[in-house]
Amino acid sequence: MALFAALATVAVRPVMAQSPEQRDSLVTLRDSLAGVSDSVSLLAYEKRLISLVLQPRLHDPRTAADSAHAAMIHLRIGLVDLRAGDLAGRVHYDGSASEFQWATELAPKWPFGWYGLGLAELGFGDYTTPLLRGLQTMLGKDALTRSAMDFARSAEVDPSFVQGLVELSNTALRQRTNIRLGVALAALRRSARTPAGHNALVLLMRARVERIAGSADSALAAVNTLLETEPDNAAGLLELARTRFFLHRVDGGTPWYRGLGLADHDALAAYRSDLLPVLPDSSLHAFDAGTPEQRVALMRGFWTARDDEDLHRPGERLEEHYRRLDVAERTYRLVSTTRHYDIVERYRPTLAEFDDRGVIYVRQGEPSDRRSLPLPSLPPNETWVYHRPTGELIFNFVAREGPQDYRLVESVLDALGNGGAIQVATIGDIQDNQIGDRSRVPRDGFLTLAAAESLNTRRQTVAISQLAEALIQSRDGLSPIYARMMTAGKGSAGSIEAQEREIGRQSIAIGTRTDSWPLTYTSALPGWYDIVAVGSDSAGQELQVTFAIPGSALHAQPSPRGVVYPVAMRFAAFSLDGKVVASVDTVRSFVAPTPIGANEQLVGRLPVHVPPGTFTVRLALEAGDAGVITPRDTVKVASPLGPALGLSDLAVGTRAVQLAWRTPQGDSVWLNPSRSFRSTVPLELYFEVTGLAPGTAYRYEIAAIRPGAQSFLHKLFGAHPEAIHITFNRTATGAPDPVRREVATDKLEPGKYILQVTVSTASGEKVVRRRDFTITK
Repeated sequence: MALFAALATVAVRPVMAQSPEQRDSLVTLRDSLAGVSDSVSLLAYEKRLISLVLQPRLHDPRTAADSAHAAMIHLRIGLVDLRAGDLAGRVHYDGSASEFQWATELAPKWPFGWYGLGLAELGFGDYTTPLLRGLQTMLGKDALTRSAMDFARSAEVDPSFVQGLVELSNTALRQRTNIRLGVALAALRRSARTPAGHNALVLLMRARVERIAGSADSALAAVNTLLETEPDNAAGLLELARTRFFLHRVDGGTPWYRGLGLADHDALAAYRSDLLPVLPDSSLHAFDAGTPEQRVALMRGFWTARDDEDLHRPGERLEEHYRRLDVAERTYRLVSTTRHYDIVERYRPTLAEFDDRGVIYVRQGEPSDRRSLPLPSLPPNETWVYHRPTGELIFNFVAREGPQDYRLVESVLDALGNGGAIQVATIGDIQDNQIGDRSRVPRDGFLTLAAAESLNTRRQTVAISQLAEALIQSRDGLSPIYARMMTAGKGSAGSIEAQEREIGRQSIAIGTRTDSWPLTYTSALPGWYDIVAVGSDSAGQELQVTFAIPGSALHAQPSPRGVVYPVAMRFAAFSLDGKVVASVDTVRSFVAPTPIGANEQLVGRLPVHVPPGTFTVRLALEAGDAGVITPRDTVKVASPLGPALGLSDLAVGTRAVQLAWRTPQGDSVWLNPSRSFRSTVPLELYFEVTGLAPGTAYRYEIAAIRPGAQSFLHKLFGAHPEAIHITFNRTATGAPDPVRREVATDKLEPGKYILQVTVSTASGEKVVRRRDFTITK
C-alpha cells in the first residue's frame, strides 16, 4: 500500500503526449498489482483513487495539466479493476473498461488508455458462454476483435509504444475468424521507424505476424535482425525455424534444436506448446524433467525415429509437424477454451488450442477423404477417412457447443445426439404409413393424451430414421462400412451399426495416441520387389534388394546414350527395438539404347550392408509420380562365424531374367524379384551355410512343396507332400560355405510352391529356410 500511495503522487507535466515517466509508473503499478492476491487491499486502494476523482476540478478540467492528472488517476483505477477482475470476476472488468474509456476521452493521444481498454475487453470476453462467443465471433463482435481494435489504436497514437504493439500482435495471432493481422502488420511496420521497432520483443512479434500473413521473406528479415544483436535468443531461433519450415526448408531443424538447447521460461513454454499435440505422455514427462542437453537428445531421437519409420529424409517429419501446426492454427483453432462434454463424446483432451479435428490433423495429417451433411436439423458434422495399409481409420466429428468446436464421436449416427442414436438402434419396423393410419383415430376425432403422445413419438422416430438414412447416404463412398449400412436388412442393421461404432472407437484410440506420415504417391507403381538376406563382401553381410518394374509403368527420358529411367529407392532396416541399423536413399539411373517395351521389365539390384541378426525392413520405390512403399517384413541375417549352424536366405532366379551379381568366388548368382518361373527353364538356387569350419561334413535337402499338401487328408490317402525332394552330402569348403544348384521344374504343374532347404549335421544340428515361388506354363 505504501507503493500504491507513492505512485498516486507522481508529478505530471502539462503536455499533450504521455511522458516516459508517466508510462513507466503505470507499468510499475501493473507489475506490482500482479503480485496482489488480496482483494480487500485492492478495493481499499481503489477507494482512495476514486476519492481523488471526486475532486470538483477533475469533472471539468481547465488545463492540460488537470486533464493529464485526471487521466492518470483513471488509468490507475482501471489497472486496479483489471487485477480485481482476475481475482473476482466479470463486474470488475466492466468497471475497468469504464475507467480506461474515461482516460481515452481525457487524453486521446495517450496509448496507455487504449491499451488498458483492450486488456479489459479480453477479460470481459472470457466470461461469455461458448455458444454466445461463437455467434459474436461470426458477427465480428467478439472480445478479441474489440480488443484488437483498441490495441491498434494505442499503436496508432504512439507507434513507439511497445506494450501496445506486443498485445496487438498477440491478439491478432489468437484470432482466426475476424483476423486482424493486417492491422497488426501495418502497426508493426509503422513502428520500424521508431525506437520500438528495434525492440527485441517487437521484432519477434513482427516476424510472427509477417509469417502468419504469408510474408515469409519479411519474417526472415525481422528475425535475422533480432538474432544479429541477440544470437542466443531462444524465442528468435524458434521463430527462425518456424519460418524456414513455412518455406518448406528442412534446414529449419538447425536453429530449432539450437534454440531448444538455450530455451528457458517463455521460450521453453513455446517449444512445449508446439510439441504438446504430438508428444506421448512419457516423452512429455521426460521433456519437462530433463536438462537442456537431455531435451535436445530426446527430441532428436523422437523426430529421427519418425523419419526412419516412414522412410522420410532426415528432418522432413519435423518440418511436416510445423506445416500441420500451421494448418491447424489457421483452420481448427478453438474460439473458446471452455468445453463441456456430451455423453457420446468419449475423447476429452487436455489440449485446448484446437478442436478435435485439429488434434487428428496434427497427428495423422491430411485425410484421404472427408464428407459432411449440412442440414438445419443437424449440428455441423464431418467424417474423415484415412486409407492405410494397416487398415482404415474413420473419424466422426460433431459440433454441438459452438459452430467451430468439433468433437470426436464414435459413430456418424451420434450426430443425432445420444437419444437419437439409441432410437435408430431400436426403430424396428415402424413405417411412415403407421402415422397416417386413420383406424387408430377415435370416432369423435379427438385423441386421448396418451394416444397423442404416442403419435408424436412415432413421428419423431420416423424423422430421426430419415435423418439417420441421410447421414449414412452422405458418407457413401468413404468406406465400405457405409455401403453395408445402407443396404443392410432389418435383421443385420444393428450388427453393422455396431461394427461401424467399433471402427470409430478403435480409430479414436489409434488416432489420438499415435502419429504417422506415410509416403504417398500420385499413382501406384506396379511391379515386384524382393529382399534376400544372402551374400557378403569385404565390408560384411548383405541384403540383396531387388525389383522389377514393367515397361508400361515407366517414362523414358532422353539421354545422349539413348534413354534413361531414374528410379528413386529408399530402404531402411530396423533392429527389433526400432533402431535403424542400415538405410539407403538413392536414385539409380538405368540407361538403355532404346525404350523398354510395355511387356518388358526394368530390373535392378541394390546391395545393403547389415550386421548379423533379425531385422524388420521397409522399401520405397519411386518412378516419376508413381511409387510404392512395402509393408514391414522380417529378415534374418545369418552370422558367417557361427558358433551355431546357420543358413542364409534362398536366392532363386533364372537366366531368363537378366539380374545377377557376382560372389567373391566369381560365381554369378541369379535373382528374380517376381519369383515366377516357366517350367521349361530350370531354377538357379544359391544359398550359404554358415557356422561350420572348413572340412565339416553336412547334408542338405531341397524340396518343392505345394501349399496344403501336408494336410491331414493328403497324409490319410498317402499323397506325397513334396513335388521335388533331393538330398546331397557335402563337405564345407569355407565360412560361409556357398552352395549353387540348378533345380529342374519340368515335372511341376503350374501353381504356387514353397522351396524348402534343410541343412543338418551328424551332431544333430538342423536349420531350415523357405521361399515361395510360382510355376507358369
